[in-house]
Amino acid sequence: MHDTRAAVTVMKHEPPPEAQEPIPTPQEAVAVLDVIEGEVIVIDQPEETTDHAPLKQRPYWLLIPLTIVLCLVVGAASFLFPLLMPTATITMLPVARTITLTTAIRVHARQISPLTLMQSTDVPATSIQHQAARRARGSITWYNGQFHRLTIPAGTIVPGTNGVRVITDQAATIPPGNPPIYGHVTVPAHAIVPGTTGNIQAFAINRACCLPSVFAKNTQAFTGGTDARDIAVVTRTDIASAVSIVQTTLNRSLQAALQAQLNPGEALVPPQCTVTASSNHQAGDAALQVHVTVAITCTSIAYIDADATTNATQALTSQARHMLGSDYALLGTIHITIVHATTIDHQGSVTLVVQLTGTWVYQLSPGIRQRLISRIAGKTQQQARALVLSQPGIAGVQINVSGGNRTLPQDKGSIHLVIVYRSAAV
Repeated sequence: MHDTRAAVTVMKHEPPPEAQEPIPTPQEAVAVLDVIEGEVIVIDQPEETTDHAPLKQRPYWLLIPLTIVLCLVVGAASFLFPLLMPTATITMLPVARTITLTTAIRVHARQISPLTLMQSTDVPATSIQHQAARRARGSITWYNGQFHRLTIPAGTIVPGTNGVRVITDQAATIPPGNPPIYGHVTVPAHAIVPGTTGNIQAFAINRACCLPSVFAKNTQAFTGGTDARDIAVVTRTDIASAVSIVQTTLNRSLQAALQAQLNPGEALVPPQCTVTASSNHQAGDAALQVHVTVAITCTSIAYIDADATTNATQALTSQARHMLGSDYALLGTIHITIVHATTIDHQGSVTLVVQLTGTWVYQLSPGIRQRLISRIAGKTQQQARALVLSQPGIAGVQINVSGGNRTLPQDKGSIHLVIVYRSAAV
């Protein structure tokens, strides 16, 4: 019986003796013969790879300056393009009307407790007057030692012991004497020379004079003699100025004190005040200064501010709509001036007589603006001005076209409208 198994022969490839194989590297594979059922599989040794020279690096860094240059070019273009394209600015002034109305409104209110403040001040006298010398005045008592009545005429001069001479102002009729009692009578007299020298003491005159058994005496001193001088004199203006200064200060203090009594949301009716003033000198008095005292008593009413604003706005808006129509709208807020306030009624309300003032301006709707732009596009400035002023409610217009052009752009987007509002009287 024949052995049918195939003979497996392992063959090794050896290099010829004259050719020496290089020592294999760890990366090189060794040829291995796998024996599978009589087949011989030869695994070839992989080819050796050779290192290639590195590729040349591309200049990516150039992208940075190129990007910057591109941005600058785009920015310059976006800036210069509008400058090169003509634009027009139309500044319009709509018609404005100021409406004034005096009316009465009712609001909730309460009474503020009365307040009284007092203050004094001193102010200098401002008038300077020249005062001439004044004569001293007094009296002379005549004594009659005779048994019959005597008369001393007015204007009789009586000298004093100090050289001062006085003169009588009226005739003296002296009753007769009855020894040891002398008849006597007293008449007014004055110093002949003006000035303080005439202010003689009592009995500076004590002597026989003029007739036998007649004596003259000044039983009281002569007074009132003054030398010539310039003096400060109080005037009405001085007193009025002092009152005004004090009153201004008190008014500020009173206003603050009344405001301090208000609750949140309340406003103050202008207070009703009484002023009293007094001074220690009257106009014409000689004094260096005048002391003035002022007292002010005020009472007021606190009302709900929101009620007044609402009622006032409704009243004035109704008046404006009646006068101007619906094409006007209020500009800003309404100014309210309280003219008079009645007393608070049993319902806690007060009637305020107020003067209301507000400004209404003509309204240019977006539709009107677009139609106006369409009408003036491509027109000359003169034509555009006439077209704008023909629009109802426009009081004035100013047109500015870039580049000095006399014609407005055809492009509607290059035409810009600017509306300026301002107040004006009716």
